[in-house]
Amino acid sequence: MRHAPTRARRAGVALVTLLMIAGLAASPAAADGSRFVAVRGLAVCDPVAERWVVTWELTSHADVAGTIGNVRVEPAGRPLVGLPNRLPPGGTITGEQRLLADEYTGSIAFDVNWDDGPVTYDHHWPIYVRTHCGA
Repeated sequence: MRHAPTRARRAGVALVTLLMIAGLAASPAAADGSRFVAVRGLAVCDPVAERWVVTWELTSHADVAGTIGNVRVEPAGRPLVGLPNRLPPGGTITGEQRLLADEYTGSIAFDVNWDDGPVTYDHHWPIYVRTHCGA
């Protein structure tokens, strides 16, 4: 029976991973197709810390670099760390957010100031966790 929690934990992580794969989408704020930013959130359980580790991934499909600004994450009080403020053309940047074990939703929203002048507002994406995280 000693292996049951490990198997259950692996199954939970696999389930969450599959649910989060659906997190790849374009922002509805970017009406100009050349300003497409894909946003992905992947939650992985850290059972020792009893925290969800959410990796937010932003991928530019634009041919020009941009500066990320006005970044907002939910839940409030769970900061996003390590996200660069520059999004290279065709590049991907990531940041990490830690949620409590019983926090089952989160989101990211941001604006992009493109180097050639336009600004796109309110790129956003939610994440939904459907299982418990803990030892």
